[in-house]
Amino acid sequence: NYGHGGAGVTLSWGTGELACREVDRTGEKNVAVLGGGAVGLATARLLQERGCTVTIYAKSLPPHTTSNVAGAQWFPFMVFHRGNESPDFMARLLEASHLANARYQIMVGARYGIRWLPNYEMGQEPIPNGGMHSLDSPIRDLLPEMRDLLPAENPFPFPVVRQFETMMIEPNTYLPAVMEDFQIAGGQIEVRELRSIADLQDLPQPVIVNCTGLGAKALFHDEELTPVKGQLTILLPQPEIQYCTLPPDLYMFPRSDGILLGGTHQTGVWALEPDLQAKAQILSEHARIFREMRSG
Repeated sequence: NYGHGGAGVTLSWGTGELACREVDRTGEKNVAVLGGGAVGLATARLLQERGCTVTIYAKSLPPHTTSNVAGAQWFPFMVFHRGNESPDFMARLLEASHLANARYQIMVGARYGIRWLPNYEMGQEPIPNGGMHSLDSPIRDLLPEMRDLLPAENPFPFPVVRQFETMMIEPNTYLPAVMEDFQIAGGQIEVRELRSIADLQDLPQPVIVNCTGLGAKALFHDEELTPVKGQLTILLPQPEIQYCTLPPDLYMFPRSDGILLGGTHQTGVWALEPDLQAKAQILSEHARIFREMRSG
């Protein structure tokens, strides 16, 4: 239950449901969940809804998880490399996407920090078919209002702009709310670092769901697990900004805690320190785009 690429928050309720179905097959009702980020919390809540007694074991809890610094726009981004996906994988991805999207829709509102926003994907060339953002996207039914802007209604400095709606999830509101739901339902949380499979074998729960994300590399000796570092630059909040932009290799997400600017995807980079050169480049390119926007 890990390996979500750039879509951990997006897919959490969906892949959590798929993992819970595996738990159902065991018949056990006393379950451990490893990890207290978006995937761990969603999976734990789904297990509780099945009548399970759930304990979360986590090295860190919100606000000190990687989920707290996620962009957290609802979209299954960077989950697979095109051309390498199998039909079985795509079937699971599409099911997880639909399950997760449906769950988030019933959570829209201030308590969970979830709202619908328009997105504007832009480029120099027409957006080809065959992708997740395309007009024939396998998740087009989850991206309402998708259409290409006419030249007269396009204010951006790119000739091609595709609009669609999706949900923005604010981690610093959403994660504490889901954790509170888990605890109100009787869930237990134990903050501890599990360093080996031997540590897992000492847990009293007979069934364990792994939601450790990057932590799975060390815990399970998964040498194929590779991080992709995405750096955010956060500006002061601007409540008047009520849309997201997706220029080539960049994005701008407005949240109540700040304007998120991103665009880096550094494969194999574990370091958490900010890359100041990348920050300067992101700021400069976003500034150029908004400076060149057509007014009116």
